[in-house]
Order: sequence, then C-alpha cells, then structure tokens
Amino acid sequence: MRGLALRASAFMNRAPLPSRLRCSAPMVPPLNREDNQMITAGNGKLMCMVDPARLKVLVALHEQGTLHAAASTLHISPSAASQQLATLTREAGVPLAEADGRKLRLTDAGRVLVDHAYAVLALLERAMGEIQATVNGELGRITVGSFPSAISSLLIPAALMLRDSRPRLRVDIREVAAPDCLDQLAGGDLDVVVQVEAEGAPSRDDMRHTRVELGTDDFDLALPIAHPSAREPAIALPLLQGEEWVSTIEGDACDRMLHLACASAGFRPKVRHRAGDWTAILALVEAGMGIAFIPRAARLPIPGGIVTVAPTGHDVRRHIYAAVRRGAEVRPAIAAYLAALKAVASPARG
Repeated sequence: MRGLALRASAFMNRAPLPSRLRCSAPMVPPLNREDNQMITAGNGKLMCMVDPARLKVLVALHEQGTLHAAASTLHISPSAASQQLATLTREAGVPLAEADGRKLRLTDAGRVLVDHAYAVLALLERAMGEIQATVNGELGRITVGSFPSAISSLLIPAALMLRDSRPRLRVDIREVAAPDCLDQLAGGDLDVVVQVEAEGAPSRDDMRHTRVELGTDDFDLALPIAHPSAREPAIALPLLQGEEWVSTIEGDACDRMLHLACASAGFRPKVRHRAGDWTAILALVEAGMGIAFIPRAARLPIPGGIVTVAPTGHDVRRHIYAAVRRGAEVRPAIAAYLAALKAVASPARG
C-alpha cells in the first residue's frame, strides 16, 4: 500500500509538459504504465465513487466535440473540465478520449460510458423529482424558453394558469433559438424548452430529453388587400407559383416549411424579402412587397391593409413540442408547467 501511495503522489506531482509540446486545445493527460498500475490497484474502489459532475463533462464532450465547448455549456473553465475528465479516466481505468486534430474523440470505452452516463443522469433527475414530490411542489422556480410567437401563445398563458393555482411557483421566461436552446437545457440554464419540429430536434426515444407533444400550428396566407385573391375564402398553393414572397430568416424552421410546402405544390418560392419579426413581415406584406405564411395560433395583430386566407390542397403547419431533461418531468414544478402547456395547447391545436 505504501508503494501505491508513493506512485500516486508521484503521479499527482509530475512536472507539466514544456509549452512547445502542449496542444492548443485542452487535452487529457495520457496514461503511462505507472498510472495504469495505480488505476488497476484502485479501480474497484474508485468505480463506486464516480461524481455525476464528471459524467456531465463526458456527455458534454460527446455532444460538443471539444472540451472548450463542453466547459462553456456547463459554465466551468476548460481547465476544470480537463481535470474532471482526467479524474474520470483514472476512475474508469481505461482511456476515454483521444486526440483527433484539435478536438477530442471518445474511445470505444468512452462511448460505452456515455451511454451509461445518460441513464445515470436521467435516474438522478428522476430521483430528485421524486424527492421533491414528497412535498406539494407549490414553491419553486423554473426557467422556460421558446421562440417569440410561442411565448405569447403558449408560455405566457401557461404561466398565468399556474399563477392562480400555484402562486408561489415562479416561472421565468426567455426567448431562445434552436438549436442553442437544447444546449441551454442540457446545461441547466433552462428547465423547459418549447420548439418546432426541425432538423436537430430530439427524437421521441432521445436518451437526453423527454419530449411532450403540443400539437400542430396551422399557417394562413397573408395577402395585401389589393391582391387578386384577397376575397377568396381559400387558395390552392399551385396558383401562387408566380408570386413574390416575404419569409423569415433563411434556413430557420418557418423558412424551411415555406420551401417544403411550395415544393409539394410543384414550384420553388421566389423569396424577395426576409425578416426575423412578424410585425416587420406583415408590414412588408401590407406594403404590397410580397405575400407570406403566418402562424394562426400566434394570434398576430393583422394590419388593416392585409387579409388572411387559408391555403388548400397541401398541409402548411408546424409541429410543436416541449422538451425537458430526461427524468426531470417528474419534478413537481416542471410537471405542473408541462400540464399547463398541454392544457393551453389543446383548444388551439389539433
């Protein structure tokens, strides 16, 4: 045992590498033969004392690709993340990551541990939820985030519903964008995210998140009042092939929906103007500078120079979902807010 202690002391007090040999990205110190002997001797004991915080670093590295990005997600320094990963490597007894250019790539052992880490972290979230469930859950604070139109149509009404039933439960609301919102959810900055189905959205069997469906949001056409079809009760999309369009930010969920809907009708939309704000989009339409799709459930204030018409023949809608960290859905405050979201969404969405 005295020899093992001396080797451990020698390992912890090794001189740092010369600066010319250091990689620009934070790296995990390699294991030498002495390290491996120490790990083998203490492995059975250490494996029972793995800190969940170190598992979070490994998961963040898996999702982000670099220690710097993983540390940023977890709000710790890159050096702290590197130390956590080095400690976890010693506890595991095998290398968990290896250099891949300026990034770190998980080894096969690292990927196996990541799969177990997701399950362990979900169980811890559930355990905390069940502990909190022993009280009435009326006191607490959660932070929820979404895009602007969902904030007005879903997040605020759900918060107002809880204000009456749970007046001591504080709900903080943030405007967030995909896909960054999922990183904020994983890092603990957000407790609930409401988003639209898009590339990068969590699947229903995602190991990191529990997903709650909130229905669909249909879109209407916004036309200037002088448009030839403004008095029609509905318009078939193929008839709009020659129109100029006003769209949202290029590549976002609503812009992709516009292109998919038009493609299903047999044409590619001619997008002339873009804006990230529905008020600006409606102002462009009212000025006769194009037509646009607008979300029906958002209940936008429609200017007097615009009429809204339902498109026919092709579905123009987006799917809305809420996501929480897997296991956190049993926490009383989060469960109450999810229930309020579903109650608000039910009358307005199919």
